[in-house]
Amino acid sequence: MPVPSRILGLTTTAVAVLEFARPDVWAGPAGLGGPSPATRTWHHTLGARDLVSGLALTFAPAGPALRAATAFRIVADLTDAFAFGINSTDPARKAKALGVTLGYAALAALTFRRAGR
Repeated sequence: MPVPSRILGLTTTAVAVLEFARPDVWAGPAGLGGPSPATRTWHHTLGARDLVSGLALTFAPAGPALRAATAFRIVADLTDAFAFGINSTDPARKAKALGVTLGYAALAALTFRRAGR
């Protein structure tokens, strides 16, 4: 049973809900500046993506469907790392944002093999 994938899915879904409820919550820690309409729009978009991704990881049947959902999650986290990396203006916060996004991508990668069972 792909329990790690399901846990990753539930965590991703929770993050998505947070992105909808408080879209500016990641801007400060990631070094993206203060609240703004553009930041809110970006995080609502990320929230929608993460909600779909989280639900797919939680409910997709093991095998090709769950592997596809896991691969999507990995790509999403890598694009987040890229976006935070080029948009963050504070080096220390950029490093933290990269650590979180790349760490989450690594966790998803670790669940990939078990997603097929």
